[in-house]
Amino acid sequence: MARAFAGEREADRYERLRMPRRRSWLVTPANDFEAVKRSLACAADVVVIDLEYSVAPKAKVTARSGLQNLVRELGPATCELFVRIDRDARWADARASVVRGVKGIVFPGPENAGEVVEIDALITAAEKERGIELGTTEIVLMLESAQGFWNIGSLAQASARVTAVAVGRIDLSMQLGPVPQDEFRLCRYLMTRTLVAARTFGKQALGAHWRPGSRGGVADARHTARAAREARLMGFEGCLCATLDQVVPVNAGFAPAESM
Repeated sequence: MARAFAGEREADRYERLRMPRRRSWLVTPANDFEAVKRSLACAADVVVIDLEYSVAPKAKVTARSGLQNLVRELGPATCELFVRIDRDARWADARASVVRGVKGIVFPGPENAGEVVEIDALITAAEKERGIELGTTEIVLMLESAQGFWNIGSLAQASARVTAVAVGRIDLSMQLGPVPQDEFRLCRYLMTRTLVAARTFGKQALGAHWRPGSRGGVADARHTARAAREARLMGFEGCLCATLDQVVPVNAGFAPAESM
């Protein structure tokens, strides 16, 4: 059994190395067609169509039901498309996200392997139903709780669909609290834990090292470039962006050292 598991991990690593470059993951609201089009026109490696924070609660059902038409109207994209689901509505959101043209989902806040297995099974059923090649829809895990980081190893191994693990921020800050300088508590420890798990199980590591005063997700270009560059030096390969202005500095910050 040990040999088989080791072989699977090597295969995962090989597949990860064959993946397209995914430095910038630009989040854009699913219920704003023009915003999604603007996102596709920038230099982001991945556009993340959002069903979570950027969509008002009263608009979530409409955004979810319109996702398939949205992707169809967008037509062929030069970047990859993912959908960030809402944890509280993850079953309905994940099912709606399995459409042609969507590469995978971003699953925020997973805390135990059973949740990932459940989403995997739901995606498999939707792929069969819609004639999409089985196993092609990826899962990116956005860790946002103490329990999620504690269980990161089992989460990363819960499904072969998991291709990346990412460090969340907002919910973690609420759980763990900021230090007086407004820095993310235990940031370096949690990033290191994520990186070790990503390297062990052949996943892409996503995250940026936001310093005090940088304003994180809405940071300006200078602070964004620094956060991305420091994360790259730690071993991370990309991060989520909240604004169009962050895409270029994120791409630059995560560029290989030899290309800078």
